[in-house]
Amino acid sequence: MTRLSTAFAGGFSYASLGLVILLGAHCAIAQQASQAEAAKRAEILAHAAQVKRLTKLAGPYAQQVVADARSFNLQPQLVASVLYVENGGDFAGSAHRISQAGAIGPMQLMPVTARLLSVNPYKPRQNIQGGVRFLKRMLHRFHGNTQLALMAYDEGPTAVAEGTRYVQALAYAKKVVQVWQSSSSD
Repeated sequence: MTRLSTAFAGGFSYASLGLVILLGAHCAIAQQASQAEAAKRAEILAHAAQVKRLTKLAGPYAQQVVADARSFNLQPQLVASVLYVENGGDFAGSAHRISQAGAIGPMQLMPVTARLLSVNPYKPRQNIQGGVRFLKRMLHRFHGNTQLALMAYDEGPTAVAEGTRYVQALAYAKKVVQVWQSSSSD
């Protein structure tokens, strides 16, 4: 008699062993599912807390700012700070706001930039996503230098590369960074 058959001589069968293994696997799967659900719940709560914190900066767009920033691997506070500065903290009518320079919507995209990004600047969701994508491109173009990326967001990458409109662009970047830093310390 083999050791395995001796172990089952006391009334256990191979079917019983299979059932025990199956139940163990089921428990392990259930535990993994429970852990995954807990992680998902924690992620949802963290997202909600971040949206709540950013409501002061991003107004009615806070939830979208968090989602879009995360999808482009950007800090939501930075994106919200750009949005805040672009709108002067006033979101009433920002969906169709047009600046004196011709920039449109919540994140104030120039028409040529909106076309380049294939977004409708009059649709807030597309406008914000386009603004986030443009900010990400500027960060990439200027090798992660936030100040240069913000200057390029405001005045365009060519102006920054050529050094034109430097004073205005620098003032804009400083304003965004100031809002960003104050929001990060809240």
